[in-house]
Amino acid sequence: MKKGLWLLGLLSAVVYSVNFRVGDLLTRVGILSVPPQKIISYLFQLVPLSLFYVLSLRLVRRAEGENGKHAIPGILLLALLFRLPLALQAPDLSSDLYRYLWDGKVQVSGAVNPYLYPPGDERLAFLRDQEIYPNVNRKEAPTIYPAGAQLLFRGLNWAGLSDPGKFKAAALAAEGFTLFLLLLILKELRLPQSRLLIYAWNPLVIYELFQSGHLESFLLPPLLGFVYFFLRGRLVGAGAALGLATSMKLIPALFLVTIPPGKRLKIALPFLLVVMLAYLPYAGAGEKIFGFLPSYFSDPSEIFNPGLIQTGLLWVASAFTLSSPWIRPVLLLLLLVLLLPITRCPEKSPADVVPKLYLTLSAYFFLIYPALHPWYLSWLIPFLCLIPSRAWLYLSLALPLSYLKYLAPDGTMPTWVTWVEFAPLYALLAAEYARVKPVNQRISQWCLETRTQSSTTF
Repeated sequence: MKKGLWLLGLLSAVVYSVNFRVGDLLTRVGILSVPPQKIISYLFQLVPLSLFYVLSLRLVRRAEGENGKHAIPGILLLALLFRLPLALQAPDLSSDLYRYLWDGKVQVSGAVNPYLYPPGDERLAFLRDQEIYPNVNRKEAPTIYPAGAQLLFRGLNWAGLSDPGKFKAAALAAEGFTLFLLLLILKELRLPQSRLLIYAWNPLVIYELFQSGHLESFLLPPLLGFVYFFLRGRLVGAGAALGLATSMKLIPALFLVTIPPGKRLKIALPFLLVVMLAYLPYAGAGEKIFGFLPSYFSDPSEIFNPGLIQTGLLWVASAFTLSSPWIRPVLLLLLLVLLLPITRCPEKSPADVVPKLYLTLSAYFFLIYPALHPWYLSWLIPFLCLIPSRAWLYLSLALPLSYLKYLAPDGTMPTWVTWVEFAPLYALLAAEYARVKPVNQRISQWCLETRTQSSTTF
């Protein structure tokens, strides 16, 4: 690995090791009069980390002709150094991890179906402790997490991984599988292996998955397993992996639209089998088996960080005194319109599925509603190793600004944050799309070629 990349990596490791104490350091040297809140400290840290990350990407891009295989050990070593100090700390940006631990405890210690009762229910009072329960969010609501996630929480609790540090240790192990699968996919597609850095050093991924400890650490291995098995022609394994990912978070089911007609049945059958087997242990919950999810989609208080399109629809709803739930069907219809041409793209080789997967996930995040929390975007970052995009990489660095909502006196997102996040995203996406095909072909040709000149820039 080149000296410049080592230098940038070591500087990043120093910043990660500070871990929200940058405000205290600035106070001690007299730059600030009082220590800032942790969210502000987080944003302070992201400034140098984003700069080091972008410079690292430029170095990797210049060296792409060398394949970059020799750089992998250094990239992986530094990626571990970035994650370790965060994994050792209690989560500060989100309390979701405590809900994971609670759901696991309910199943193992209480032998209770987690979909039946919310944490605040008196029937679960005997499970309350001073470490997990006080930090659980939405105590009045049943769990929102699908059955595959519940099996994960149950298994980790049964194995004794019942506190934040141990949970994050398991997440680090899962991250190893993610990085290994990414390397296999890059090799399969004959892309420079140094592109692994796009995911491995991304600040949003590192903070959201290893400081906050979000579930996505465990979602990504089966999601990438689906891609790898499909590229290798192992359709049953691909379907099972996609079913496992979908059982943890339902969105990966969208990838079914990318499968060519002749292969759909071989993938759909194991997919359905895995999803059904995941839900079978919780079937006793009956109609409650979807937990908090229906309320999440319909509750206006759950709206967080909508894009400019979603904000425009919210303005229309307010202007015409319409209820906000009508926005979701409109966005779903727009998503279907975007996905329809993707389903009709011909497949010349298994590798053609990669741009279709990228476009499907991009379309989803473009129209996501009611919330775009920063950790959601971690699903897309691995695909940027295959089809790099300045637009989505920019958003990954700007999205943490959405945490400023929690500091606003009235609890609303500052308008300038929405514009800083999404206006450059839309402009960059439009520029990338314009370079993919000439203007006179864009209406009739909706597919991206697997290896276009524009698909290798970042």
